[in-house]
Amino acid sequence: MSGGKANARFSRAEEKAMESLAELDRKNRRAGGDLQMAAYRITDGLPRLRDWLAESDRLVDELPGSKRLRRRRRRGILRETEGSERGRPYFDPPTYPSRFGPEPRVMFLKDELDTIVIAGRIEDGRWRPAKDELTFDEMRALAGMKAGTLYRLTWRKDKDAVPGRIWRQDKDERSHAMDLRFDTTEAMGWIVIIINLHRKK
Repeated sequence: MSGGKANARFSRAEEKAMESLAELDRKNRRAGGDLQMAAYRITDGLPRLRDWLAESDRLVDELPGSKRLRRRRRRGILRETEGSERGRPYFDPPTYPSRFGPEPRVMFLKDELDTIVIAGRIEDGRWRPAKDELTFDEMRALAGMKAGTLYRLTWRKDKDAVPGRIWRQDKDERSHAMDLRFDTTEAMGWIVIIINLHRKK
C-alpha cells in the first residue's frame, strides 16, 4: 500500500487494533455503511489511529465525485491519505482465485472511494479481465476514471470515444450507464493507452 501511514511503525497495541479494523472493514462492505462507532471503540486510547480515522472520514466529505455515487462512501474505515489513490480503503477485500479467473485484482472506484474485485488471468504475458464483457463500473475502475468522465466519453463520436461499447435494449443509446457493456479486448487496449498517457505527464 502507498501512503505515509502505511510506512509508520506501529506499537503492538496499534497492530492489534489494525487487525480488528481490517476485519471490521472486510465484514462490512455494504455501500454507505457507517462503521464509525465500532472503529472508534477499537481505537480507544490510540490517538494516532484515531487521527487517521478522522482524516479518512474527512476525505469522504471533501473528495469530489458523482453526487449519486458519493452516497455510497463508507465511514469509519482507514483510507490512503496521500498519493494518486488518495481516499482508497487501506485494507483490500479478499480475493479468491478460480479456474475462470486465477489472477483476480482489486481496483479503485474513485467516486465511491471503494474497491471492486475483478476476476482476471494472464494472457500473452499481460493481465486481462476474465470476462468477455466489462460493466461500466469495471471499466471506470480499470481506466482509473470518475463515472462522469467515462460516461461523457462513451457518448463521443470522434476518435476519443471509448471503443468496444455494447449497447443494451436494442442498442438504444438513451439507455442508462448500467446498460452499457464494453468488449474486453477492445477496451483493454484503450485503457493501456490512457494509463501510459497519464504516466508520461
